[in-house]
Amino acid sequence: MKTRQLIKQTLAWIGITVILISGIACSAPTKADISEKRNTERLEAAATVVHASVSEPQFVAEDVVSTAQKSDSADENKPVGAEAIVPDSPLYDKLGAPKHYSVELKPTSDVVTITVDADVYLPDTDRMPTLHVTPGDFTQEEVTRLFRALCGDTVMYKVREQMTRSEIAERIADVQDELKTATDKDRIKKLESNLAYWNEAYGNAPETIEDQVCEGIPEERQLGIQEYLGKYLTLDAYQNPNDYRTGKHFSVHGNTYDKNLKSDYDFPVGANVHYSRDLSYGQHLSYNVKKWIANENVVPAGAVGLTITPADARRIVETFWAENGFMDMAVSGVYLVRNNNTFSDPPERADAMGDAHAYVVTCGKLINGILLPAVEQGDPHWGFENCCFTITDNGIEGFTWYSPYAYGELTTDNSAMLPFDTIDEIFRKMMLVRYDESDAGNTLTSATYHIDRVVLEMSRVTNRKTSEKGLLVPVWNFYGSYYFTYSDGHNYGSDDRQGFPDSLLRINAIDGSIIEPRYGC
Repeated sequence: MKTRQLIKQTLAWIGITVILISGIACSAPTKADISEKRNTERLEAAATVVHASVSEPQFVAEDVVSTAQKSDSADENKPVGAEAIVPDSPLYDKLGAPKHYSVELKPTSDVVTITVDADVYLPDTDRMPTLHVTPGDFTQEEVTRLFRALCGDTVMYKVREQMTRSEIAERIADVQDELKTATDKDRIKKLESNLAYWNEAYGNAPETIEDQVCEGIPEERQLGIQEYLGKYLTLDAYQNPNDYRTGKHFSVHGNTYDKNLKSDYDFPVGANVHYSRDLSYGQHLSYNVKKWIANENVVPAGAVGLTITPADARRIVETFWAENGFMDMAVSGVYLVRNNNTFSDPPERADAMGDAHAYVVTCGKLINGILLPAVEQGDPHWGFENCCFTITDNGIEGFTWYSPYAYGELTTDNSAMLPFDTIDEIFRKMMLVRYDESDAGNTLTSATYHIDRVVLEMSRVTNRKTSEKGLLVPVWNFYGSYYFTYSDGHNYGSDDRQGFPDSLLRINAIDGSIIEPRYGC
């Protein structure tokens, strides 16, 4: 998008939101100054002060807007599965939120179409908290429980620090074979350099290596080789140490500590645990679209290789948490993903899963009975907490828990949230501002956006003074799809891109500011 359009949109976001917020304050103390909306201290004040001065607003859903209808009905635009079941929640009446939300928007650009026909999902609670978070790490107890539960009786081995002479000889033979047919001068130079490296390594390599059994205990490693940058704990275990492409794999990577603060190195934040039942299985799952499942009681139409329902997959995960002592973890959603090779190149090795489907079950922490994190898009420095299982008829195929939070004190267990009619007003204006394609040029022939799910959930807002402190706040996520066509014939959309459904707009439920999902601000 062109620079001038970005400037125009940014100014419009700020201007519209300030106008809206200044108009809905119940009294002077509750007015939220969002000119520095990333300042989490201001959000804390906005989340708490209203309860000391005014009563909580009460609305009837039908009174919100004429196009918002209370309905449990479904339509052909529903995601994978059949009719959605919208749960009951006291927040529908408290916030004046409908159970179904339909809006007609008229963009200024004739190439843009925006449709909204969405079920509205609110958590089954009468209040939403606001609380502090910082980057967390996995304890040895947690690692041990996960290692034993996922690897079971399988003997796992530590990753090898060396290669045997026979393994290096294979590398040398591969380089020599490529040299016979290589014609590019730069490639030949690189291959000759590689050959010299492997020949030297061959002379220092042992004939045999005695593999070490892994007990599930992370070991300390130094970050940086020539320059000391810090330390971290890591574990990397394989079922087949002589073939890292098959069998079970379990790994842990902790946050960096004892940092060299004099270094200009940018320390990325985010511990992680990863498990695969078989590294040769489902190699292309992560490259494909994950579609949210509305009805978990039936196997989605067109799903290949699955006989268990999404509800069965949910129960497998819930049982895993309960049996292994993770009583504060809960399922947040079930998605369908296909193991389709989206690349033009042939796969590196055979995939036992083939072109089949699997379920991805996402999870989050429970704080005061509220499921906090949802599926989040990544922050380039401090990742959002993300935990999910890959499930097939075989059970657990894979598991990832990335960037756990350390949950701090509650700012409030009952955040002061804007009524839905105000959120509706912000949504109507900001969707038109954000997706104005009038400056897109002549090559764009159509841009279609469709909102099919609205969810009140939690998201992290990063403190503007430090990138490693944040505030979890209630937000309105407007999930949906998009599709673009161009005059040269090419096109693309959300169904062509990997990952989870996109939040086309994220509105802070406390002050109405627009949150950029990628950066949490």
